[in-house]
Amino acid sequence: MATINIGADNQGDAFYRYKMPRLVARIEGRGNGIRTNVVNNVDIAKALERPPEYTVKYFGCELGAQTKFDKKQGTSIVNGAHESGKLSELLEGFIKKYVQCYSCGNPETTIRIKKDFIFLKCKACGASSEVDMRHRLNTFILKNPPEEKISKAEKKLKKAEKERLKEASGDVLDKEAKKKKKKEKEKKKKGEDDGTGTAASEAEATGDEGGEEEEDEKEVVWMTDTSAEAAKKRAEEQLTTAMAGMVTATNDGAAATEAEDAEAKRQEKQRAQEHAAAKAEEERKAAEEAAKRAAADKAAAEKDDNPVAFLTNLMTIKTPVQVATAAKELDVEGGPAGRIRVLFEALFLADSTTKLATQAKSRKAYLKAVAVDPASAMAELIALEYFVGVTASARVKEVAGALQVLYDEDIVDEALILAWFEKATAGKILGVPSRAASDVRRAASPFIEWLRQADEGGDEDEEDDDEDDEDED
Repeated sequence: MATINIGADNQGDAFYRYKMPRLVARIEGRGNGIRTNVVNNVDIAKALERPPEYTVKYFGCELGAQTKFDKKQGTSIVNGAHESGKLSELLEGFIKKYVQCYSCGNPETTIRIKKDFIFLKCKACGASSEVDMRHRLNTFILKNPPEEKISKAEKKLKKAEKERLKEASGDVLDKEAKKKKKKEKEKKKKGEDDGTGTAASEAEATGDEGGEEEEDEKEVVWMTDTSAEAAKKRAEEQLTTAMAGMVTATNDGAAATEAEDAEAKRQEKQRAQEHAAAKAEEERKAAEEAAKRAAADKAAAEKDDNPVAFLTNLMTIKTPVQVATAAKELDVEGGPAGRIRVLFEALFLADSTTKLATQAKSRKAYLKAVAVDPASAMAELIALEYFVGVTASARVKEVAGALQVLYDEDIVDEALILAWFEKATAGKILGVPSRAASDVRRAASPFIEWLRQADEGGDEDEEDDDEDDEDED
């Protein structure tokens, strides 16, 4: 069976020693019963040192499909038809999340579960990587933890420790020592009753030297005693001493290892948090870019299909000048007046409760940006005529107020307003019916009359000023 390196980043390394079988998938059945059999899932899981249930369950989580693993037969089933290439890509995701060390990338890791958190313990660098708990496979792993595999050395050490504890709990040597001490006390007491107490006192008075000689003599006797009982006793004491030294060394080493593991875990957790924060930031930026691209694509589509919606969306993210520029680039009928007609619908059509004059005043920046010359200003008046005469004919009475705003804000000058009013066919370029044009001008008449009177009053004032100047001369 063909083998490949574990991890996509290591595929080009011919000398990489961690390998696994290439995934082989076979599609079975048809119709609603179609399914994919991952033929060598057990071999792959064995190479990754993970339970085969984990890999097939990961495929199901990623594909949104039901899975089944038969331990007796070793079959791994994923509902639906899935190619080997697709499953190989998903397997690479499983390796990155649940096999490779987050620190060094080595796949020789073991899964550790602590308080509903999953860690990857690396056998190479010793790092302990915390797995992202947001994936749905984590719940399955917590409910079905992997079996702990103990090495031969660890088994021997545990066995020796159990034997030592067993000896300590039922210490035969201590019992024999207590019996011997008790016999010596009874013998000493019997000697004192027989009158040998004085000799014993004299022996004690000889000092420590005599005692040491007696102990040395006992030691020599014990070491030279070749009886089976003495040999057994010497072997037990030596074994106990050796075991005690071994356990002490093991405990010291274990304490040092725990301290190193704790520090490594802390550093690894910090690195994992930094990595997670950086990854979250990258994902956020990627999401923002994707949203911008989607908005741009949507805007491009709406620009042709629904230009009103296009300008409406554009007003939320662009300046009035930019919106006006975009409006001038629209490909609609009616020329400049038709483009401004679209802008008027984007500005005023959605809100029919607010008076048109109020709306025009609040959005005067857009109206100024689009009326940059007399031609575009006249196009704006024609667009206004179409809006109140055709698009929103119920608001035709508000045209006078809108014209007042255009005049007061210096968006359109007096001469252009009068010229538009006097030319009843100005709206034909946008297809404004004659009746609608008449209704618009009838509604605008009060403002036009006021404008003409103001103009005539201004002319009379100028004539009076001229006459006063002549009289003074």
